[in-house]
Amino acid sequence: ARSRRYCTPFTSRMYKMDKMVHPFYQVNIHENRTAAYVARAVPMFLFIFTVALIVYGVVTRHTVVMLTVAAILNVSMWLWICFTAIFSLFGAWAVQDLRTKLEKEDNADRQDAESQDKVHHVIVLPNYKEEQEMLDETLENLKQAKGSSDFHVVLAMEAREAEAQSKAEALKVKHAKSFAKISAAFHPANLQETHLDGTANPEVPGKASNLKYAVTEAYRTLHADDVVHLDSTVLTVADADVFFHPHYFSYVSEKFTRLKKAGKDEHKWTLYQAPQLPWRNFYECPVVSRTWGYISSLWEFGGTSELRYGGHHMIFSAYSLPIELAERAQCWDGDVIAEDHHTYLKSFYYGAYRFQMANPDLLWSPVKVHAVMLPAKSTSVNSSDGYWATWKERWHQATRHTQGVAEVSYALLAAWEMFGSVPVYSINVAFLWKLFKVVMKPMMMHVVSTLQGIALAAVTLYWLANDGSIPGCPDWTKTSRPHLRGDTLICGLAGAWVLTWPVVIPFALIMAANYSFLAVCFLQPAEEAPQRSLWHAADGGVKKWLGSTRLAMFLMILIDSVIFLGPIMAVYGVVAEILAYWNVLFKGNFFTYVTASKALGAGATTYGSTDSGKAPTSGAHVSQPQEEPVKEAAKAE
Repeated sequence: ARSRRYCTPFTSRMYKMDKMVHPFYQVNIHENRTAAYVARAVPMFLFIFTVALIVYGVVTRHTVVMLTVAAILNVSMWLWICFTAIFSLFGAWAVQDLRTKLEKEDNADRQDAESQDKVHHVIVLPNYKEEQEMLDETLENLKQAKGSSDFHVVLAMEAREAEAQSKAEALKVKHAKSFAKISAAFHPANLQETHLDGTANPEVPGKASNLKYAVTEAYRTLHADDVVHLDSTVLTVADADVFFHPHYFSYVSEKFTRLKKAGKDEHKWTLYQAPQLPWRNFYECPVVSRTWGYISSLWEFGGTSELRYGGHHMIFSAYSLPIELAERAQCWDGDVIAEDHHTYLKSFYYGAYRFQMANPDLLWSPVKVHAVMLPAKSTSVNSSDGYWATWKERWHQATRHTQGVAEVSYALLAAWEMFGSVPVYSINVAFLWKLFKVVMKPMMMHVVSTLQGIALAAVTLYWLANDGSIPGCPDWTKTSRPHLRGDTLICGLAGAWVLTWPVVIPFALIMAANYSFLAVCFLQPAEEAPQRSLWHAADGGVKKWLGSTRLAMFLMILIDSVIFLGPIMAVYGVVAEILAYWNVLFKGNFFTYVTASKALGAGATTYGSTDSGKAPTSGAHVSQPQEEPVKEAAKAE
């Protein structure tokens, strides 16, 4: 292959040993074999097992069982939320420092001019029935980026959309002079996804199948281009409503070039992630959408910030990676929903696969994620049909998001295949620790968080049913300083004394973190230089209360968090996750979905990079949501 011209001795050795290790990274949870079924059953099994323990403790009045379960889950979630929130606050300061630094200096030409060192950017925008005005604004945002004249933009369209050809052609004509190249790929309908065991099923209409086709087409085009060096090409994937900071791509270019010059091949295995905040329409969207935004922003912003301190996080929604890694790992499967997390997990296992072939005595994965503290801005669900319609559409979005629990099953299945394929002596403690963090990230997001909510609710209801007390636990209303024996400590950790530590402290940190996100990433840039770019002008649309936008923002976050966050997430988080466990167990990544819309300003557009609706421009055409009896679309938002 042409790309082998860029191989180092390490990667050359890998090419010579292609058939020595089973390609465990290519496993699929829809395969017709026992291991795949067991992997799909894990989330539901953990749910049933946890609930059974709680019920046993209540029915038999062995409350220590219920309290122990609640204590373990409380401590796990408390530590995760609190540390994530603290990292979020540190991250907000980092955003302010980096943005100020980059905007004060023109660093567009900091990388070397030699062709072999110049980083080429390919940006793929998956979309389905998006309004042309919204795509036009997204392209305008890309046009404002540093070095955009060298970008290759790919409009990843769906062939089943009647107006895809005409829309793509109009956008190509309008923006032809803005980029080095703008092209369109039209994903055919009715394609098949073939698995390692020889089984196959229809692709899932959505972002993953769309990207699988579009990236392959883009790679083939670049491969035939003698000018572009694939070894110096970075692929960026983004939903159709995402605004990147003008310096995002130049920052990635600089980091990529530094890694490449270091000569350790790290540039081949590094993915790039900017925190993504769904607050372009913060003030307008109903509380049901804002509460989801508080949680998702905390997880993703805090996780990205944690990378700066040696932590672990996966890529999500809008991200960048070397195009050769994307092509060789075949990051996108046609029957996947959570394509972003799947891309990271598949890259991780592919890295372990290639490293094992080059170094049979050592199991390791060189894949890592680099934090780019220049937030990407997107929007939240806001139905054009009215306030209460948003609650319904947000539910359909929640059921799509919770399908990401399927990636827990994929991570476990790939790990099982990996350990059955590599020599036992190659397994080491360092890799096991890294693998533990890789698997636990989606586990915490989709399983532990749900089980903790159930356990804490059980303890609370039991406490209320017993007149404010739990057998074996001190009555905190009467005992000012209970003795901390082993059993009473479990009572405290389970929340049986008082709910302050498992509830109030995390909620306070969630509020503080989200206030800092909005203040630093939305209000401050718009106040300083709204004319600088579309990214800077996107201020969340917050209106003044008592003469202050910050006061309005603070009060909205306070009211939303104290009154609405808990009850809403009990339904849109816990209930939706339990339904996802059931669906993954019996259907994998296939289920019927309903599209959602997101309005910004006076109008709305269909949103969701292949499945729902977003709008960046006022006065845009309103697309009515409708039920589509097709198999699941991508976790696009």
